[in-house]
Amino acid sequence: MFGFIKRVLGLGSAKSAPLIGERDSRESQTAAAVAHVPMGPVRTAPPVVLQRDEIIDARTRIGGYRFSACRPESEQLADAASTLEILSANNVAAFATRRLALIPLAHEDWTRQDYTPLIGPMTTFLLVLPDGAKVSESWNDVARAIHAAGARIALAANDIVTHRQTILEHADYLLLDFSALSLSSLEVLLRSLRQEKPGLELIADKVRRWPEHRYCVSNGIAYCLGSFTTEPDEEQQAKEIGQSQLVIIEMLNQLRKDAELADIAQIAKRDPGVIVKVMAMANSPMVGLSQPVVSIDQAIMVLGREQLYRWLSIGMFRAGAASPRDEVLLELALARGRFLELLGQEKHSKLECDEFFLLGLLSLLDSLLGLPMSAVVGKLNLLPILAEALLNSSGPLSRHLMLSIAVEKGRVQNVVRLANELGYSLEAIEAASVEAIGWAEEAVNMTK
Repeated sequence: MFGFIKRVLGLGSAKSAPLIGERDSRESQTAAAVAHVPMGPVRTAPPVVLQRDEIIDARTRIGGYRFSACRPESEQLADAASTLEILSANNVAAFATRRLALIPLAHEDWTRQDYTPLIGPMTTFLLVLPDGAKVSESWNDVARAIHAAGARIALAANDIVTHRQTILEHADYLLLDFSALSLSSLEVLLRSLRQEKPGLELIADKVRRWPEHRYCVSNGIAYCLGSFTTEPDEEQQAKEIGQSQLVIIEMLNQLRKDAELADIAQIAKRDPGVIVKVMAMANSPMVGLSQPVVSIDQAIMVLGREQLYRWLSIGMFRAGAASPRDEVLLELALARGRFLELLGQEKHSKLECDEFFLLGLLSLLDSLLGLPMSAVVGKLNLLPILAEALLNSSGPLSRHLMLSIAVEKGRVQNVVRLANELGYSLEAIEAASVEAIGWAEEAVNMTK
């Protein structure tokens, strides 16, 4: 019933497809399969898994990724040649035209491999500093060569005592271990760095909570890495689902039941914010009306079921008292859903792929709303198979959700185990992950 890719890109038929349990009477009427976006070149037998850690910028958006290649059997970093191969296959240079691509690199590897195919405007090599106090001339030569090739350099702040001058000379970014620094020592370090190198941009690693992210931003840190992105925000724990979100949920439920559009318009009238949003949708340049709509009833008729479902699904993450982090959660949720949908196309029907997408999309609503998942699911008209996976991590869909989370979090051994259990190849997982991340970025930007 969901077919979300159709709704975002304006494809597909006017009615939604049924979920499992509804399909017997309607499967023969199902619309054509979801349009398939080319995934790019992928190696036929990858010896490594590409790990991506999202980097959150000061505007609380996904500003880039830290890329590293790990060996599935041990989670150890892969050798330089394998790392370069998988990064090239996934076209990191193109990614780096839009977002920061942070790539760990030993200076010896630069001299042995050609890394220039990875370089885009925002490619940044996290260059490993030597253990000893002395920096060799060959290390300095590599740093100068990286800059000459058009890439940027990040260095680790844990070497600031030993290699302060080298960091000040070569670093465009400084990577701070937030978990290892007291707040007082961090603030002292930040003050001194601003005086010595005002243009140096700072990245905080191992940030675990949203308040820590806000603290970093308030102190001028440009980017944060860590497990906080999908964690609930403590400041939202006491909040209820907002009125606008309740209205949107009811509109979505009625759309899924094929209710009359006039009845759905009556639901929208319960909340002025929803009225404003829906009318703005109908009057947007994407719709291309020659005359503006002037009422909510007219706006809903103009949009129709497909367009309306598209905007309302994303509106769940943007309605009410939205916080900046909601955009991060939206993009991650879209990437989870699209990953599961793409992966499922290898073995499952289109109807089951629709369910996979809905599962991924809904899996972060509890973090978004700061509520237990049971409170969220209780508001939605979901089939038991979806509710079971979301509430109890059980049932036939639960391992698919676990796989999407393992891929997102870079838990390589879990990825391999779940891939084997579900019968997916690492090649298929890699391809679906790359395509889903790009698709989610585009979908978020299209629907702002």
